[in-house]
Amino acid sequence: MINDDILAPDDQDEDSSRSDDHEGNDFEEDDRGLPYAGMDDIDFSIIAMGLKWLPFFEDDLWLGMQAMNVGIADAVITEHEYGLLHEYIESERTPSGTAMAVSALSQMWIYGLYEVLRMWRDRRFQFKKLLDSGGVDLKLSSLPDDDLLNLTVEFRRDQLKRFRSDAAYRERIEATWEKIEPVYRLTELFRINLAKHVAPGKDTAIPRAPGYGRINRWCGALDYELLHQDGYYEFINRRDVADSLRACIKEVPKRFAHE
Repeated sequence: MINDDILAPDDQDEDSSRSDDHEGNDFEEDDRGLPYAGMDDIDFSIIAMGLKWLPFFEDDLWLGMQAMNVGIADAVITEHEYGLLHEYIESERTPSGTAMAVSALSQMWIYGLYEVLRMWRDRRFQFKKLLDSGGVDLKLSSLPDDDLLNLTVEFRRDQLKRFRSDAAYRERIEATWEKIEPVYRLTELFRINLAKHVAPGKDTAIPRAPGYGRINRWCGALDYELLHQDGYYEFINRRDVADSLRACIKEVPKRFAHE
């Protein structure tokens, strides 16, 4: 029998609340009834090319590059995850070296995605606050203008001006946040459990084994036991987040007809 523990001590209790099929979790199945699409069936361009066309990413060259990096890294890590699964099945034991590498890459991808999405959320919040308080002009006047080669400042200035004057732009940002917030919250849950060893919003809720993952038998991603602030545990892997992000991007309106 194949043991799907990753980096586990030899005497670990096999009686776990987790089932290999993610029992208790809701997963969309593909046309063949499988919980994950095969490697060849994944459209990696959805994140790599689609994320950068969302507002704030589309009109800032450097932010668009960061959004693209999320998708590029996803494709690379997914290949390593399936490689880990293949090696695991062939050897009928956990390939520790490969598993450690996939675990490290998976966690770094989550941290990177979290920062990209948090920047997006914070910019929306800051622009709304400035608009509501009448502070846009003051903010614009405070932006530095002594470096003509600093495109980052120009991108920020243009975005803020557009946010002030273009109602359709603001509407699209709100529609985008409505779709992307669940992915942000999922990524936040992942990141805070793994990096801070607490549940989001509750420092006294401490997860049992932050960073400990087990090989998912369907896609090779590592299943982590993540703690919610209400004390509820949930098994989630990096692939779940990537698939959720792909689904979100496909639902976000790229532009409104009246823009």
